[in-house]
Amino acid sequence: MRKLVTLLVLLFNTFIIKAQSISGSLIDESGNPISFANVVLLNRCDSSFVQGTISDENGNFSIGPFTDENILRVSCLGFLPITKAHTNSPVTIVMQEDINLLSEVVVNGNLPVTRMKGDAMVTNVENSVLSKAGSANDVLTKIPGITKKQDAFEVFGKGTPLIYINGRKLHDLSEIERLNSNEIKNVQVIRNPGSRYDATVKAVVRIQTVKRQGDGFGFNLRSSYYQSKNTDLIEQANFNYRHNNLDIFGSIYYNQMESWQDFSMKLEERGTKVWNHDMKSNGEFYSKMLNGNVGFNYQLNDNHTFGMKYKAGKTLKEENPLSKETNINVDNIFYDNIKVNSCDYYNYEPDHELNAYYNGQFGDVNLDFNADYLQNGKRSNSVFQETSQTSESRDVHSANHVKNRLVAGKLTLSLPLGGGTFVVGSEVTYTHRNDDYLNEENYVPSSFSKIEELNAAGYAEYNRSFPWGDWSLGLRYEHVKFDYYEDGKHVDEQSRTFDNFFPNISFSTQLGKVQAQLSYTAKTQRPTYSELSNNVFYSDRFTLQKGNPTLRPTIIHDLTLSAAWRFLQMSLSYSQTKDWILNWGELVNEDASLTMLSQRNWDKSVPMFATFLSATPKIGCWSPMLGIGMQKQWLVVDYFKESKNLDNPIFTASFNNTWELPLDIMVSLDSYIQSPGATQNIYFEKPNGYVNVSLRKSFLNDALSVELRGNDIFNTNKISYSMYSGDYYLYQKSVWDRQEFVVTVRYKLNAAKSKYKGTGAGDSQKSRM
Repeated sequence: MRKLVTLLVLLFNTFIIKAQSISGSLIDESGNPISFANVVLLNRCDSSFVQGTISDENGNFSIGPFTDENILRVSCLGFLPITKAHTNSPVTIVMQEDINLLSEVVVNGNLPVTRMKGDAMVTNVENSVLSKAGSANDVLTKIPGITKKQDAFEVFGKGTPLIYINGRKLHDLSEIERLNSNEIKNVQVIRNPGSRYDATVKAVVRIQTVKRQGDGFGFNLRSSYYQSKNTDLIEQANFNYRHNNLDIFGSIYYNQMESWQDFSMKLEERGTKVWNHDMKSNGEFYSKMLNGNVGFNYQLNDNHTFGMKYKAGKTLKEENPLSKETNINVDNIFYDNIKVNSCDYYNYEPDHELNAYYNGQFGDVNLDFNADYLQNGKRSNSVFQETSQTSESRDVHSANHVKNRLVAGKLTLSLPLGGGTFVVGSEVTYTHRNDDYLNEENYVPSSFSKIEELNAAGYAEYNRSFPWGDWSLGLRYEHVKFDYYEDGKHVDEQSRTFDNFFPNISFSTQLGKVQAQLSYTAKTQRPTYSELSNNVFYSDRFTLQKGNPTLRPTIIHDLTLSAAWRFLQMSLSYSQTKDWILNWGELVNEDASLTMLSQRNWDKSVPMFATFLSATPKIGCWSPMLGIGMQKQWLVVDYFKESKNLDNPIFTASFNNTWELPLDIMVSLDSYIQSPGATQNIYFEKPNGYVNVSLRKSFLNDALSVELRGNDIFNTNKISYSMYSGDYYLYQKSVWDRQEFVVTVRYKLNAAKSKYKGTGAGDSQKSRM
């Protein structure tokens, strides 16, 4: 680590004094940054290409050396190109919109809303129908390649993405609902993130907001009422004060949630005897949460900005009562009927999260530094009352106490080099987790575990533009030291060290009117800290659950081709996954009377193919979005002493429609369906999906808006699946109260989005907590 820091310092001192280079930023006439624009140096005499680069997501660029023999040319789709013969550094270049192009859009109505820029598929939201969708949550459901499943978003074929707002990583998805759609400039979907992102990140969604002008105080209020079989409430208030170079912001958020889930389960275990469990269950969930944040951003001048953000939260109430009844047969003979009434009570410690950042430009070198601290914890108490028809009845009491702490820092330097842009940086994260489990009846052993992990990473990336396309090369190195303690003693056989290199390479070009990118990345998936715990949890007298401290990280090699033409977008991905982490059931007793549910690494490499095609035309007042996808894996698992092929493809389709009507009325009809098919050792038995409809009316020049929404209006959001794992088989059908009516009222006054530029550090470790 000392050598890495020394290398960074030497690089910094070397390039900060480099002369004749030029750096600056690109903005439009409203002051919004222009990202992924082409910036090239040309020979003054014959306009031949000398070198090139692209502006980053904040509109910054650096290129050089810039001599009297060169001219600077900047171009970006939708803007008039700019040519400069000489300029001082740093420079701010204001680009004007191409009026002819915009006029053509109005007449034809078919300018691509989504197009490729740099490493991302970028969907423009500002001044489009999406700006009136309601919240960022509503916008994301209409972005090509993004689907919403239950309460999480997925990028098709890549899984759950990291989501950033103005470069700041989100750890609480409720922030998506708090952000108004008219505050969003664009949404960028990266399907193969480069080396500056953690190696666990397989997809990134970046949300850029509109830059608000002017000083003063502004606020944004939102109130939502949800009615299903239960009633939910969300109340939120955002505020912002801006004066000269100082920006102070904050928010308060409260929600009250009630939900229920009915599920039926069939289990079969085969040992020397065959056990069959037929279970019916229903559960409820109650939660009340209050959180808020406050921060500031101060811009010393055009080149230096720093800020800090503090977030605190408290779950005021969380309970999960559950009742279930199970009939058990052994070798097709009745064994028992067991009724269980249980409840989990949770007491959360206050969450504390602090982020500080500095961003500075020193000549040609841009420096970005972030530091993070995170602390949280919870206590849970569970009470099981088991009533048996043929055996003894049981009362089971258990308690679980978890505490997490994290400290992280990230430093990134970017500078011009050899006609392109060179990025180098390091990231260090330390996490500490205590996980204690106690069972007073001693049906399972009590345990006191501790995990300490140090993740030190270094990364480098080089980008260069040529007349025939743009290249990006990157390499990330991660050193992970994992220490596991049980009852205060270090467990050597479960403590390990990992050293991995993760390369990435991409090439993008334009073939006529088709934009295309081919990229390769190596990624990893590290087990969560709960999956690494050795604690044994009581589920019932026949089933226990525990983590697996011996789990290895999953390694994924991915090759992706993306393309865009007019209003069509396409992607093809092929990947190889090694040491995939699967949920698995193992027999504890030979007669199959007791099963342990845990996780395991699959020791064979699993290939997977995914493809996605979307169309986003605009036809008058109608803005449809049609997306069709398919993903297929080649996996063979052990199932009751035989082989089970799980290679059935999963097909998905989404059809989202928005109509802009007179009197500031907007109507939406969105639908999604997923076919049966296999993912990991899970097979979805039946199709599932939903249809949502909404009506929105704005008043007072969109300062006030009212939205009426119906979610899952046909009550089809149900899931049925089977899990195959050796001598254990599970079938489950789940039904939730997703069918609901929603009323949302929003009011804003001089609302200004914070200019906070902190990007955070230690993101992957935070998500594992």
